[in-house]
Amino acid sequence: MKLWILTSGFGNGHRSAAEALAEEYRRKGHTVVVSDIVELLYPKQAKLIYGLFSRVICRHSWLYNTLNQFGRNAYESPETPDALQTALDNIHPDAIITTWSGCGRKLGKLSVPVHVCVTDLGVHTGWLYPYVQSYWVATQEVAEKLEMLGVAPEKIQIRGIPVKEKIQCLTEKSTLHTTKQLLIMGGGLGIIPWLDGLLRDIDGLPNVSITVVTGKNQKLYEKLIREYPRVHTVGFVHNIDHYLAQADFLISKPGGISLFESIYAATPYIAMYPAYEHELENADFIEKKQIGLVIHAGENACRSMKELLADEPRYRTYRDNMVQLKREIEQSRMRFEEEFAVYGH
Repeated sequence: MKLWILTSGFGNGHRSAAEALAEEYRRKGHTVVVSDIVELLYPKQAKLIYGLFSRVICRHSWLYNTLNQFGRNAYESPETPDALQTALDNIHPDAIITTWSGCGRKLGKLSVPVHVCVTDLGVHTGWLYPYVQSYWVATQEVAEKLEMLGVAPEKIQIRGIPVKEKIQCLTEKSTLHTTKQLLIMGGGLGIIPWLDGLLRDIDGLPNVSITVVTGKNQKLYEKLIREYPRVHTVGFVHNIDHYLAQADFLISKPGGISLFESIYAATPYIAMYPAYEHELENADFIEKKQIGLVIHAGENACRSMKELLADEPRYRTYRDNMVQLKREIEQSRMRFEEEFAVYGH
């Protein structure tokens, strides 16, 4: 079976999900091609588009949310651009998988089945593709939201958000370390606007060890090395499983991929200042499932963290809920794999 995965670089999550799916299906013997749809459609402008996104749009939640509303609007009759049709003819896949909602806007009615992998815990009409074969969603709650949008239940499959195998295989933690291990991440782009204020408050707390992953943000990496020598600072890493396995808490903006990575690692999540639409939906999931702490704008992050770090029963509750959730997700994913033993049929 030959699979074509279409994704985008608007945030690291869509691409990370695509890479996890590619890893999984290659391991099963399938041929997989991963393509960035923006680079396919706008090869000369893609670098500029992504640069504008990471340097401007992604750093201002109001601007991001305003522009994102256009992507949440429903659409009915997309047409396939020539560049995509040419790539489709050259690759000749047996099935297509998308991991970004905007992909469907560029796909018309095709001769191969298209599966839409939703990469957050919220879903909106922008994800709807009129010619879809199936939707792959994270949880039963997301499936129910799709049904409310008019999607037939038989077209919805629950499989969790894709993460790399080495993260799926992490063993469950037992107890909180004597020295609490805090892992702070800002995604692949390393955008952590609240980091300075947080580190000023918690750097130097007794029995606390802090690791910050700055991703591709070299300026932030250099700043932390210079100004916070007690903090263990690393750049873009390919072994995030190692850091998750060591951490007692993951501190980050609540993205879908990082949230599911923390679930597989049974590492309670501290969600910082959710402001983007998808972050608010993911933060709501964290609170409802009691798998971590959500710190909203205006709240005292340092005080909330100190209280949590001193409360081991609360930590165990978060961790145990994550373990249970991980088992439920694994069961759903196994059922999904049985039903999709041969993709595209």
